[in-house]
Amino acid sequence: MLNVIRHYGRVTFEYLKISILTAMEYPANLLGWLLSNPIQFIVGFATIKFVVAEFGTIQGWNYGQLAFLYGLSIISHALSMIFFVQGWFMGFYVIEGEFDRYMLRPMSVLYQFFFTSFNLIGITDLIPGICVFVYGCAMISFSWSFYHVAAILSLLAGATLIRGGIYLMIGSTSFWTKSSSDFGAYTQELFDKTTMYPLSMYPESIQFILTYLIPIGWVSFYPIAELIGIPNGRFTWNGAVWMTLAVGILVFIIAALFFYRGLRKYESAGH
Repeated sequence: MLNVIRHYGRVTFEYLKISILTAMEYPANLLGWLLSNPIQFIVGFATIKFVVAEFGTIQGWNYGQLAFLYGLSIISHALSMIFFVQGWFMGFYVIEGEFDRYMLRPMSVLYQFFFTSFNLIGITDLIPGICVFVYGCAMISFSWSFYHVAAILSLLAGATLIRGGIYLMIGSTSFWTKSSSDFGAYTQELFDKTTMYPLSMYPESIQFILTYLIPIGWVSFYPIAELIGIPNGRFTWNGAVWMTLAVGILVFIIAALFFYRGLRKYESAGH
């Protein structure tokens, strides 16, 4: 088992080096993304400022707390872009027969699908996320204790797995539909509209769906509400900061099983 882990670790490191070298081949492209991509998050941040200025707090959340929430949400989005964005385009992999070469290699197909290429453009999302988060921390005088650092790292890992699992599950439907549709815009719109504001502002029916059926509430709202001591709405959870990681692992395992079930329907190129 240790030998397998070391092997996968070495392969991952090599693929990461290749991804970095590839990105450096086109520095103007990376710079263009670095200048343009943060704009969408700046607009989102400005929207929150406008809403709070007009209406005061949102379900008891002030501007600094909302910045804290939004910043962590952007960071988990950026991490999912770096590691799991391929799930958005799985339809093209299915139609073009890209899984042929993955299935011929003596390594996990799912591992190869996600980790033979790292999307370093995701770093351009990570930078504004960190800036907004740091600003939120300053606004609420967030205490950087060991517990808080561990909690944030845990919830970011869980949130990234939830996002990646949902990308994977939606993308895996391509094995049945044989469609090359890009689901990225739809999934991103869903996450944007449900993670930049407190989940408690939505009707209870929506809260239920986004807690139990599509667990987006665990990406940021539930763990952060507990972390900074704000009531988390109709569905109260104790230990939500640590449960987010468990939810993320569970969502990703379910998505992986769904992926491998779909892989049985894969018909290779030219069919």
